[in-house]
Amino acid sequence: MADEGTTTAAVETTPQATETPAATETPQENLGEALTAPTEEKPSEAPAIPEKYEFNLPEGLQLTPEIESQFTEIAKATGMTQEQANGLIKLHSDLMLDVMQQATKQKAAWESECKKAGLTSPEKLQLAKNIINTFDNTGEVMRVLVESGAVYHPAVLGMLQEMGSLLQEDSAPDSKPAPQAKSAADLLFGNSKY
Repeated sequence: MADEGTTTAAVETTPQATETPAATETPQENLGEALTAPTEEKPSEAPAIPEKYEFNLPEGLQLTPEIESQFTEIAKATGMTQEQANGLIKLHSDLMLDVMQQATKQKAAWESECKKAGLTSPEKLQLAKNIINTFDNTGEVMRVLVESGAVYHPAVLGMLQEMGSLLQEDSAPDSKPAPQAKSAADLLFGNSKY
């Protein structure tokens, strides 16, 4: 029984030690009450999902009907608002424009390297043009080289010129090649729409 009395005394003194006046409550106790107190829930409004999304792309970019249909399907399935769709389209457009700008900068850097390496003289460009004319019967190779920018790469242009020099007709030791009055672009892309 002595153990029971000791326990009772301990229980009775514990509440007295923790009781404090309301004026001295710590901010943590107020925060705890504020966090555990029930709150009134306001009904949330569903975001406005448009029936048809409007796509405003920067100049130079366009969506095919297939891509537009796929994007609309995904946007509706995820509940995207017009503003969210516009944000996503803008991000994608910015990425595409950045890729295009990087490709243009790379092409310019390759052209500069070609000039420094002496690969842009009319004679050297004619050697590359001879290879294209000899082996590209459809014009498809030249189209791919120009559209991809590979024709501007020093290694590609140098290779075409080396191959062209192997195909060049031999001339007599005392004869000189006729001077070319055409520009470098005419020599390389003369019969091409590029």
